[in-house]
Amino acid sequence: IYTFNHYPVRLVTDYGPDGAPLGPPAVYLNTIGSATGPHSFFIHGQQIAGAFSPRGATMNLQAEHRFSRLLRVRGVYTDSQSVGLVVFEADTLGSTNEIVLNGNGKSRYQQLEITGRVSLSKDQQLIVSYTHSRARGNLNTYDSFLGNFPTALVRNDVYSNLPADVPNRLLVWGQVNSPVWGIQALPAVEFRSGFPYAALDQGQGYAGIPYSDATRFPSFFSADARLVKLVRVSAKYGLRFSVTGFNLTNHFNALAVHANEADPQYGVFFGNYHRRYRLDFDVVF
Repeated sequence: IYTFNHYPVRLVTDYGPDGAPLGPPAVYLNTIGSATGPHSFFIHGQQIAGAFSPRGATMNLQAEHRFSRLLRVRGVYTDSQSVGLVVFEADTLGSTNEIVLNGNGKSRYQQLEITGRVSLSKDQQLIVSYTHSRARGNLNTYDSFLGNFPTALVRNDVYSNLPADVPNRLLVWGQVNSPVWGIQALPAVEFRSGFPYAALDQGQGYAGIPYSDATRFPSFFSADARLVKLVRVSAKYGLRFSVTGFNLTNHFNALAVHANEADPQYGVFFGNYHRRYRLDFDVVF
């Protein structure tokens, strides 16, 4: 972070419809901190430019109760807050263009998880977990910019949902022994909210609030299952054969979206992993 002002300067060139440059490139200098930004006293004990001090606090509350020999329920609430995060933003208001690092970023993650486990026997169980969460924070954290290949575009820093925000998620998985040929079944079902995405304008800037609840992928659903059969070759060695099915319902789970408002297909989701199977075996000894 403290070597940022020694990074190569950024040149930004705008082009017209005919492909010709619209004037000379704009030069953006790299600046660490600003006199008006908030600073922490943890490093230097005074408010000076560059006095970064990212810090966080997490609260975790958990309660668990066994209702019977078969059913156990656990609830977990987590609240994690971070402040003083190093964020960057383009500054074009002064006499010079700058990319400025400041320590005024923040984020917050809240989660409520309820998990129930049904124990049918020693090696058979079914687990159901529901999670309601919210992840929000500044989008322009320094780790998304600094590196061997800095991000091509510097957009305005916005406090919004984070790209991995998933408000609702339901998981069901378990282990069941079949009386037929000693086959073991391992089902896994997931249903969750779609990830948010950022709508862009024709200049690749944000169109509206990025990663808001209004711009999300469709809900994700996948029903998977694995069937396992262990064949003993000797008292010491065995072969474990298995067949795994993914997305058995062949639900459309989009991987990408046309996010540019200037795109005629704006808002159209595409890409998907169709139903597929995998055969494999392990040597057990």
